[in-house]
Amino acid sequence: MKGIPAPALATRSDYERLHQMALNGEMRPRDVERLRGYFQALIDGRWRYDRDRALAEGEDPDGGEPEYRVIEDEDEGRVQHKRVEDDRALIHRLGFTVDEVANKIKELP
Repeated sequence: MKGIPAPALATRSDYERLHQMALNGEMRPRDVERLRGYFQALIDGRWRYDRDRALAEGEDPDGGEPEYRVIEDEDEGRVQHKRVEDDRALIHRLGFTVDEVANKIKELP
């Protein structure tokens, strides 16, 4: 196989097929690294930030990044956003769990 074509990872079976190819030694090392990055992106991409509340002048956020982010809003001033897991993230739409993807990353040569 020469590289991982851009549309090659549209379904869970696509990820599974490429994972198996890597395990079988049918991929170049740099493509295995790219596949590792695609799997890691599934894990990293499962978060979103939801608006939590406006902060008072001089008030500190409830915690630090990455759990909380403060964004300056023109109308409301400083607004705290909280990181939450997005149930519509690609990892979930493909039917993977975080543990499954983490294990697939560990299995890669």
